[in-house]
Amino acid sequence: MFGSYGMPATILALSLATGWRLGAVLAMASVTTLAITGPLKHYFGRARPSAATPPRALKLRSLVNNPAFPSGDSAQAAMVALLFAMTAPWQDWRAWLLAPLVPLCMFSRVYYGAHWVGDTIAGAAIGAAVGLAYGHWFGHWAAW
Repeated sequence: MFGSYGMPATILALSLATGWRLGAVLAMASVTTLAITGPLKHYFGRARPSAATPPRALKLRSLVNNPAFPSGDSAQAAMVALLFAMTAPWQDWRAWLLAPLVPLCMFSRVYYGAHWVGDTIAGAAIGAAVGLAYGHWFGHWAAW
C-alpha cells in the first residue's frame, strides 16, 4: 500500500475520496519522502535482515534488494496518515482514521524480514517530519 508500486494507487484512492488538492500535496510529499529516504539508504548502506527468516506465505524479503535504513514504506505511511489528519474536515477521532496503518506497516516490514525495527522507526520519523512540513505549508489549501 505504501511501497513503490502501491503508493500511486494509494494517492489516487485518497484523491478520489478527498479531492484533487490533497492528492497533489500527497504526491509532492511522497516524492519528497523518496528524495530523503533513497539517498539515506545508500549513504548508510545497512544490510537487510538475513533472507533465512522463518517461512512466510508472502516472500516479501525476496522482492527488496536495496539497503534497509531507513524504511521508505514506513516513511510513506506516516506521511500519509499525518497529512490526512491535518487536512481532514473533522476535529475529532475521525481525523486519525489512517493512523493505525503506520504501526501496522512498520510491523509488517519487520515481520516479513524486509527491515530491522530501527529502520521502521527512523522511516516513520522522516515521514512524520515531511507530513508536518507539507501540512504546515499546504494544509489549508489541501483541506477537504
